[in-house]
Amino acid sequence: MERIGGRSPIAVDVRIIAATNRDLKVHLERGLFREDLYYRLSVLRVEVPPLRERAEDVVILANAFLARASKEQRRSVRFGPQAMQALMAHPWPGNVREAWRIA
Repeated sequence: MERIGGRSPIAVDVRIIAATNRDLKVHLERGLFREDLYYRLSVLRVEVPPLRERAEDVVILANAFLARASKEQRRSVRFGPQAMQALMAHPWPGNVREAWRIA
């Protein structure tokens, strides 16, 4: 790589992490995604199922988020039984970023 206006090459070592909620293989087959880019990004695929398919993770995640908040607020806070039941009963539509939209 060379800087703009530079005269000597610079060694670079780059790793790119990309995420999507789309099925890129389908987009590739329909001509909606570049084949060369798909194969460059598909070196290592990690698929994480949505939270609604991982009910056992709800308690772990909720307690981890609460522990972080407790530490930041310098207070000891725990979920009561009803709160934990509500979290477990929630259908968790969308993705983890939308998890806090509990009605």
